[in-house]
Amino acid sequence: MKVKFTYILKLFLLTTICCLSSFAQTKENQAVEVPFDFYRNEIIVQVKVNGKGSYNMMLDTGTDPSAIDLNTAKAIGLKLNSIGQQGAGGGTSANLTYETELPLVELGTLKAKSVEALAIDLSKISERLGKPLHGILGHSLLNNRIVQIDYPKRVVRFYQKSPFSKTANQSDNSKITRLSFRYDDNILIDGVSVNGKKMTANFDTGSDETFKLTPDAVSVLGLSDEVSKAQVSESVGYNGVAENRKGKLKNVTIGGISVDAPTVLFFGKGAGRDKEPWGINIGNAFFKDFVVTIDYRSKTITLEKP
Repeated sequence: MKVKFTYILKLFLLTTICCLSSFAQTKENQAVEVPFDFYRNEIIVQVKVNGKGSYNMMLDTGTDPSAIDLNTAKAIGLKLNSIGQQGAGGGTSANLTYETELPLVELGTLKAKSVEALAIDLSKISERLGKPLHGILGHSLLNNRIVQIDYPKRVVRFYQKSPFSKTANQSDNSKITRLSFRYDDNILIDGVSVNGKKMTANFDTGSDETFKLTPDAVSVLGLSDEVSKAQVSESVGYNGVAENRKGKLKNVTIGGISVDAPTVLFFGKGAGRDKEPWGINIGNAFFKDFVVTIDYRSKTITLEKP
């Protein structure tokens, strides 16, 4: 997902493990562990804001800065900018955002002060999710942290230092792969190919799908005719409902991980994904089998199958 203003910054170890493990921890690097509910392929954590809550919030690498439901923001008593701006993201409707700040965010024992956020109506996303969603924890909370999402164990871990040894085997394979990324409104990685063609990918923990392709990527891959005949599908983003289509790809390769005949969602034209710096979006339906470590300091991502 993505929320942003046009004129400001564009909008998670095993308890015991042997020392030979690639992510053995020491007392000096104890992780803050936060359980999460993997509800409909979304990471939902319990959060307190200014001592109030707890609130259902999504952990989303694709939201910048962070977001809070407009009515929730008002109930907490947050100060909102009086002028609303159209937020960017999926959907075809207008949904205004209002600059605000979360003075204190408590995520388990992790506390963060002055977290930049935008207040926005999240009722459509709550409706799609099937439970109230009070906010999205995005880049303004995650940036400069080392975050490990253990999908099989349903735990997010925040580290002081990288849990990976510098002398660990660096070769990529189907069990573990490491990717460098750059940040440009999204976590962008280049070690990805789709149907044999290299493509920039968006690493998105706010997506409930496996893979999604932009209209430009569909064109580059020569899939326009195939997509026009594919099954119609609807998705819900910050800006409401959008019509997309679902189909199959021959292959998606991410580092040393190769996936044959994966299901993919094709974004429709005019649905808010026409001018993206990436071609393929990778989401939680793919990540769910991995322990994912996002090191915002060294700009590296590690995917490991436990």
